[in-house]
Amino acid sequence: MQDFPILPTAALDRVCGGAQPSSWDAYVRSQRSAVAGPYKNVVCTAAGVKGGRELATQVYGKERTTGADMIRAAETLKSVCMGGSRLPEQAPPHPF
Repeated sequence: MQDFPILPTAALDRVCGGAQPSSWDAYVRSQRSAVAGPYKNVVCTAAGVKGGRELATQVYGKERTTGADMIRAAETLKSVCMGGSRLPEQAPPHPF
């Protein structure tokens, strides 16, 4: 019977790339950071589409609001959202 050498965990980590438990957290943070801008754009666009009709109706009145008014209101909401430092309260802080 052949004896196999005992390898310490540190030696195995060096051979396998040194993966540490905290490296997963760093990876997730880096991925969230990578998609933060596009995610904010999607959230803010959705907020504009969702709230554009209501904002325009409140400003111009239900009977006088046009499609163009709703589009301008949606773009305004999106712009305000994109200019802010936070996402709307209803949106998750990140997509994952």
